[in-house]
Amino acid sequence: MRNTLRIALVGAALSAVSFASAASAATSATANASAEVLTTLTLTANSSLNFGQIAANTGGSVTVNADSTASSSGTLISTGTRAPAGFTVTGTPNANVVLTLPTSATLTRSGGTEAMSISGFNANPAGAFQLGSTGSSNFSIGGTLTVASGQVAGVYNGTFSVSVEYQ
Repeated sequence: MRNTLRIALVGAALSAVSFASAASAATSATANASAEVLTTLTLTANSSLNFGQIAANTGGSVTVNADSTASSSGTLISTGTRAPAGFTVTGTPNANVVLTLPTSATLTRSGGTEAMSISGFNANPAGAFQLGSTGSSNFSIGGTLTVASGQVAGVYNGTFSVSVEYQ
């Protein structure tokens, strides 16, 4: 019985020591938390994508690049003012934004149903870029217009959408 009592006392002592060491191993710390709310982005179209004047002949395409270069293919003749669309984005200074371009758009003849399609949209700068120290940046958008053989004469207009978001 004496040995049983000794064993019980030793077991109780060991249990007390293990609980005490577990309790003394616990600790805590505090951390700071913060957040920055970014200025709402605004996007303004400053100028239109202009493919100039085109003599369709047997068709082809006119490309106006975002870097203001222009070219044509096929038998069409492309002349006049050709220029990319210009945009201004404003938001939080020095923040990074990413630009999303459309895959296609349609120009429709004024007073008619005839159409031409725009594809191959490109941007300068392309993809993601940083806003300036004032929170503003400009970019240009170009594309490729497909002109059919014998395209009906007239003025063709349409719209396309681009978007920007913080990256």
